[in-house]
Amino acid sequence: MALQITETRGMFSVHGALNTNNAGILSRHMSMFINPKNPVTLNLERVEAIDLNAAYTLQKLYVNAMRNNSILTIIGRENKNILPVLKNTKTTYILSHDRY
Repeated sequence: MALQITETRGMFSVHGALNTNNAGILSRHMSMFINPKNPVTLNLERVEAIDLNAAYTLQKLYVNAMRNNSILTIIGRENKNILPVLKNTKTTYILSHDRY
């Protein structure tokens, strides 16, 4: 399935497979909205698959948001499709413990 990003009231939901081919697109898209004045939530609960490069791209997006004093909340801790890859890459810390 192709990657689809939808937005409702500041929550961006990602649908489909997140991989090397489209992780950069997601990163560039999200970077347009992440700033200190605008809290953003990225919902990964409907991601069907993720690869290592995409996990590291999400980590980079998260770290850049923190460096710029921006609020980026990434949810998806309950998604069994992405959790093993995030554990393998040691990037689970980017996932929020809160659910919306």
